[in-house]
Amino acid sequence: MERKHRLDINYLYFGIFLIIGIIISTLEILEVKNTPNYSKAFFLVYAYGQTILEIASFAILSIIIKKHMPKIVLTIFIAFTFIFFISHIIDLVILKIMDMTIWDGLFIALDENLENFIEMLHTTGIPFYAWIIFGILILSLPFLGIFIYKITDKISKKRKIPLYHEHFIQIFLCIPLAIFIWDFKASRSINATIYDSSSRALPWKLTFMQPDILKTKTKLALKKPKNEKDILALIDKKDLKIDKKPNIFIFVIESLRSDYITSDIAPNMTAFKNENISFERSLSNANNTHQSWFSFFYSNYPCLWKEYQNKHWKSGSTGLNILKKMDYKINVFAAPELKYYSMKEALFGKDLHLLDTFKLFPHYHPVEACDSDNLVMKHMKTSLKDNSNVYIAFLDSTHFLYSWPKDFETKFTPISDAETLNVYGSKDNVDLLKNRYKNSIYFIDSLIGSFFDLLKEKKLFNDSIIVITGDHGEEFYEKGHLFHASHLSSEQTNVPIYLKFGENIRDIPKRDLICHMDIFPSIFDYIFNKNQFEDCLKGFSIFEKTNFPFVITARYNASRAPSEFFIHDKDKKLNFRFTKKKKIFKKQYLEILSLKDSEDNELDISQDRKSAKLFQKALKKYFNK
Repeated sequence: MERKHRLDINYLYFGIFLIIGIIISTLEILEVKNTPNYSKAFFLVYAYGQTILEIASFAILSIIIKKHMPKIVLTIFIAFTFIFFISHIIDLVILKIMDMTIWDGLFIALDENLENFIEMLHTTGIPFYAWIIFGILILSLPFLGIFIYKITDKISKKRKIPLYHEHFIQIFLCIPLAIFIWDFKASRSINATIYDSSSRALPWKLTFMQPDILKTKTKLALKKPKNEKDILALIDKKDLKIDKKPNIFIFVIESLRSDYITSDIAPNMTAFKNENISFERSLSNANNTHQSWFSFFYSNYPCLWKEYQNKHWKSGSTGLNILKKMDYKINVFAAPELKYYSMKEALFGKDLHLLDTFKLFPHYHPVEACDSDNLVMKHMKTSLKDNSNVYIAFLDSTHFLYSWPKDFETKFTPISDAETLNVYGSKDNVDLLKNRYKNSIYFIDSLIGSFFDLLKEKKLFNDSIIVITGDHGEEFYEKGHLFHASHLSSEQTNVPIYLKFGENIRDIPKRDLICHMDIFPSIFDYIFNKNQFEDCLKGFSIFEKTNFPFVITARYNASRAPSEFFIHDKDKKLNFRFTKKKKIFKKQYLEILSLKDSEDNELDISQDRKSAKLFQKALKKYFNK
């Protein structure tokens, strides 16, 4: 006997999104790198269950609203459901690229002021007109959803299918119970790192139960930095008199990854590396620009950058302050805007008081980064003086979209068409993107080679201090993501740090690991023939033997203080996360997310007590008990 009360439900509308949801969940889970099959199966079952529950909940709510509320409420509800469904599709793209959900992106955007938000859009390499079009499309989504609902509703009414209350009661009783039992049996065997990345691919971004995450044995409190007044007082006490002040040249190159500096891609930088000073492993202190710049110019830990910003530090970079007090003239030439997270004032002080020359050559569409870099190097060439000058060049061609002039050799082919942006979502096209990256490095390398030729011609090369580095690396799906700022992979954190100190005649103790924080201490140690700034700068001079073979590197967290970081000892790195992410100076346990080797292969920390004990020494340096 046929049941009388079929549910009046637009099964086509919700059915389409059920199918799309299943497809998206499958793709997202399968995209997670280095995940065992049993973990993939666990999260796939979870994802399917959550997707069915989500769609069923929206379907039932639509019936209730249709029966008991005005039509306008149903219209608003459908508009909401469509945007919600579309957010899952957007998640598929940005999770793959940035290991970030759309909700993470929303919270980041809400944390930003308008100027910095605009600058963030600019750093994506996507022209503003494209963002405007994207914004219009987003605003049109509710109307598109309502239109699709009305069309599918008419078809659903003509061709009804047998859907009853009993079906939904079974869904809401059986699926949560099945997931809970599945969770109870399997969740304990899921690795914490795998859980962290895979759970973000779930529709609801969480599970009923979480795996046990290893934590530090005791609560730790991150050490607070000295205040601005005390740092300046310490500098004032130093004897800064020196007879010879060699010129200092610093090249900070955007997104420069160390293993791409080869004789084929970057012949000039490779020659510079081989003829001067480099190390087996050199690390950025962050996988993003603003924390990296902070660690470099302040010679301080990346987790502290937000504290400095909150305290409205007005004197600028500690390293540049010392140089200024030594009567160095500081000259900056920049292709990036430097407004990003107010880094212009953070590095160079209020009203840029540390600088004698500041030349900015921003590149907003249609101007390209390579055009700005050409201007940077051209103006640096015309400003050269004999000594007592610091020249800092911020170069940007190697940031996505990866640019080089049209009349410059395109050495590596085939290349992707940057305007199509097809590389964002396609691993098949990643080699085309890599070739763009290589060509941009090749161009930057030619600028540096030409500049070195001029220094040699003017007899300014031999005595100078020269630093070449990248602010962070760049990933091309080697560890599952694209570009940078997504996770602490070796591709995103290994950068070139090549140094020249005059004729390089001073002995350097054997050392295998260096980071951005070590550059300014090394510069001052060379100039003064001793390291007299240990109380002001947290890095270690390369001219001193260090008993602290560690580097701390933090993960991007937008305008907030970093909540995740690793400690590296050259061979291994231990990944930590604050349990109280918004209160990093409060006493708390640190979550130990993973132990990996230098190539990011997972190691079993429970079987490596020696490493755990070794890293305790580093924790004592950074934290108070």
